[in-house]
Amino acid sequence: MASAVVLVVAGFAILNNQHQQRLQAEAQVQAQAQAQDQANRDVMERMQGELALKNEMESASQREAALQLQLKEMDAGANRLLAADGQQQAKRQQAERDLQDLRTQRAKLEKQVDCERIQLTVNQLGAKGDTDQALKLKSLWTVPCPNLQAAG
Repeated sequence: MASAVVLVVAGFAILNNQHQQRLQAEAQVQAQAQAQDQANRDVMERMQGELALKNEMESASQREAALQLQLKEMDAGANRLLAADGQQQAKRQQAERDLQDLRTQRAKLEKQVDCERIQLTVNQLGAKGDTDQALKLKSLWTVPCPNLQAAG
């Protein structure tokens, strides 16, 4: 009788252990799925940010082209009239300053896009579990992109 009770108790312990292992495995799978979902959301957010930066960069390029055209027209007008009006010269200087500002802005945006792409790659490597590659990439880009974050 006592051995039957021991067998029943041992059977319940084994079933309980198997149930606990199953629950742990399901929790791990769910945690991995949640981590992958978060990584996917992060990728989408970064891609949207990159698209916004690209749109802003395109807009800056279009404004730059318009200012260059304006400068050419001013040069043509100045050559035809052979008179440099003080107001025309001031407009030209302002257009040149605006053009330089836009070029500077575009260069910053291009760098920001590059850094966003590197961050996205670091995050993707981290999501895949390739933390060594992620850390190596992050260390290579730390100087040009000081705001890079570790994969996680």
